[in-house]
Amino acid sequence: MCPFQVIATGMFERKLRALGYHHHDLFSLDDEQHVRTLVVWLEDQKIRFYPSEDRKSLREITSTQWHNAFTKYLQDLECPVDFRKQASVIDWLLGCALRLEYADNCEVYSRVDQAVSQAQTAANTSSGQSSSKLATMDPDSADFKQGVASLAKLLQLPQHSDPVKVFQAARMLLESRFSPDAMKEFKQASLESKDMFALDKMDLGFDTKNKCLNQAAKVLRLLHIAELRQLQTSINEIIVTVQTITANPKTDERLGKVGR
Repeated sequence: MCPFQVIATGMFERKLRALGYHHHDLFSLDDEQHVRTLVVWLEDQKIRFYPSEDRKSLREITSTQWHNAFTKYLQDLECPVDFRKQASVIDWLLGCALRLEYADNCEVYSRVDQAVSQAQTAANTSSGQSSSKLATMDPDSADFKQGVASLAKLLQLPQHSDPVKVFQAARMLLESRFSPDAMKEFKQASLESKDMFALDKMDLGFDTKNKCLNQAAKVLRLLHIAELRQLQTSINEIIVTVQTITANPKTDERLGKVGR
């Protein structure tokens, strides 16, 4: 079987991305090696139920006895789902990993969430005042540089010689990752279940005479479609914003007419 498989809108992709799993967009439940590698990664990096020396049987992903070790692992974890239902088992393991990841970093998440909440409150209650304060900030001051450095460390952003660029990157990250919509989407990720998309059933539109190249071309096409969808979403947001500005007449009751 060609190794190129991707989950376009798979049930696990967002959870894997949230956990920082490598090649999260290429994980396939149909590939036994993918599943075994993921199980070992979850135990080594996130769950850590066994001591390191007791994980040897799980790490031997090419062994014919691996399923026995995996069954024992699930029993030790007291996994409540049917072991024969691999998708449910993997989903349960991902849920455990997410809960443990949050527990390990709850202080950081709480601080970021609090910072975002305070920023939103300040923006809603005094946008003009906030704008004026930002306008009067001195990017060369020691306080500004120290504050930006602390924020970058908290958000795990790379260091840069220009603190203004770091501040802009932090703002973009907070807006994209910790907005109310993004947090809601993350919380719903563990509750959602979607059907896996098989590349073999996708019509490429042309044939390279090589199965692996065909699969790779399908992956590139899916990525291109995802980018186009994001572009369309941005365009729609701009259209809505413009319509809000141009289609918001103000009524002057003294003149008995509607208009600006």
